[in-house]
Amino acid sequence: MHTILDIQDRKYSVEILRTVEQPADAPRLIMVSRQHNESAATIARVCIQAVRHFTLEPHELWVVDNNSPTENVSWLREEPGINVVFNHTEPLPPEHRGKPEMETHVDRQLSLGSYANAIGLEIGVRLIDPATRLVMSLHMDTMPCRANWLRYLASHIRNDVAAAGMRMDRTRTPEGILHVLGYLVAFQLFRGLQLNFFPDLPLLDVGDAVSVKLRENGYRVFACPNTLWEPDLVNLIPDSSPLKHVSVDRSLDDQGNVIFLHLGRGVRKSIGNHLAGFGVEQWAELARELMTS
Repeated sequence: MHTILDIQDRKYSVEILRTVEQPADAPRLIMVSRQHNESAATIARVCIQAVRHFTLEPHELWVVDNNSPTENVSWLREEPGINVVFNHTEPLPPEHRGKPEMETHVDRQLSLGSYANAIGLEIGVRLIDPATRLVMSLHMDTMPCRANWLRYLASHIRNDVAAAGMRMDRTRTPEGILHVLGYLVAFQLFRGLQLNFFPDLPLLDVGDAVSVKLRENGYRVFACPNTLWEPDLVNLIPDSSPLKHVSVDRSLDDQGNVIFLHLGRGVRKSIGNHLAGFGVEQWAELARELMTS
């Protein structure tokens, strides 16, 4: 199915391949992708396969691809158990529209990545069932790594807690911001408060305004313990675990189990613009080890 979505006065031409339809109580996970090359496709595959392997409860995974070269994303058409959206329009903020050099800018995901990520998420929330209870944002360089991870996260959304995420970043606001790499939010409240994922740089990056607006309206947010901000949490991981000494972002549940991983700088790593930490092949090898153990 093809449709046109009008988002911030720009018409986005999208193709929708829907193969999974769950009741409204099943969380919708929206993973935004941009696949310049095979390395980026490898990162996207890891996320999809890990979600499929470790998410036992009903859910819908929506992969929204942001105008990647057709030859790089054709594999998504054969991927089972997911809903795929191909966005065929470059995600450009108003100030960059009408400039030919930006409409075909190869490194657009690097220079305008926050806005592009927001557009992918906004496309997703316009296509999922409007009665959905919970919706989750996902970076493509993430990996759930333990069964019941999603149920655990969803269990924290209750009463006045309206969102639950894998990491709380504390650099942009005193209270902290749930990082858009992976957080669940109560979708009916999201819609009722007319929230969105757009950045307001330099203060707020993509998805940050959701935490801010929820708090302004009297709600709280929950974040998992995370090794990026609490390095000593690594001591809770058994020495025998392959997750003990990996240089990736690890989120833990209440019992100290690692349930979710974030590679970090995935798009930049896929094109060789960021070399620190885990590489793409190491990431893929870790995924294979976790899913076969």
